[in-house]
Amino acid sequence: MEKFTEGAITFFAENKQTRDAKVFFNPSRKFDRDLNILFINVIGKRKMEGIDLFGGSGVRSLRLAAETDYFSSITVNDIKTSAIIRKNIALNKKKLKARIDVLSMNAQDIYNLQNGYDYVDIDPFGSPVKYMVQALQKVRFGGLLAITATDSAALYGKAKKACMLKYGAVSLKTRYFNEIGLRILIKRTEEIANLSDRSIEPLLFDVRKHYLRVYLRVTAADISRRIGPIYQCTKCMNRGTECPVKCDVCGATMKQVGPMWLGKLFDRNLVKRMYDISDGQLKEYLEVMKDETDSVGYYTTDQMASFLKEKEKKCGLIGCRTVLDDKGFRTDMPLKDLLKEYKNLQ
Repeated sequence: MEKFTEGAITFFAENKQTRDAKVFFNPSRKFDRDLNILFINVIGKRKMEGIDLFGGSGVRSLRLAAETDYFSSITVNDIKTSAIIRKNIALNKKKLKARIDVLSMNAQDIYNLQNGYDYVDIDPFGSPVKYMVQALQKVRFGGLLAITATDSAALYGKAKKACMLKYGAVSLKTRYFNEIGLRILIKRTEEIANLSDRSIEPLLFDVRKHYLRVYLRVTAADISRRIGPIYQCTKCMNRGTECPVKCDVCGATMKQVGPMWLGKLFDRNLVKRMYDISDGQLKEYLEVMKDETDSVGYYTTDQMASFLKEKEKKCGLIGCRTVLDDKGFRTDMPLKDLLKEYKNLQ
């Protein structure tokens, strides 16, 4: 067991990322937790009641209790590490602005303890799907749901059977695979919300190589939510949400991918407000996100250069950047027109 400091919190944990570790703590996800704090500091309401289903060392909840002013209480649950969480609470007692309760229960049994929560965090090892049904019933209307999926192989198109089994969708390992995975995760959450006559509204996301995390608001059911497939050419970069007979760029077959969420991935006004009070890496991340369009899918400059057999050109010359890829850019322009425009860039 080691002693760590992150944000305002000092805590004991193990720097291991395996099932055998006694305490799950991943230092590489500090950015994710920093983003979480900023998110709550911008969108939070007074006297919220929160629950973290997979507390690990408790670092996320401890930071929320110490670095935000909006929680009256946070329940931290972990069936294996409750003793360590209590130890970390005692270590930071003077810094905490909210009461922290500790439980050691199976995550699927915990919802019987209270009528509802304003903030629910699901960050398991693997897929979050089996924890969503009860979670979406327990988030109060207008409340917040944070979901992490670490089964990236399924969502990123490597484990296709697992994706269909857990998420009811076909994924595909394309250059924009991470966006496909994100949209499939949101789609599955919306479907499960619908079982309780609810819907979700995406507010913010953080997608990396080994995890996908999305922040959502739970709302009344809305049948206008956009869910459907996209169509990806099997030979070139062409894609779209309309069903074509053949690719209009190269004539190859178009493969159906999804179904997935086709709506907005984040709340632009929220992101702008977060950007205004951020700094460092968070500000850099949010600066790109706030200017992204809502188009589905993105291209990359190296893809364009390779396809045209030309020198790579900056994405800012033809579209808006995306936080999902350093070389990625979004545009609503059909690929045929995009290729012409890109070729003419100086």
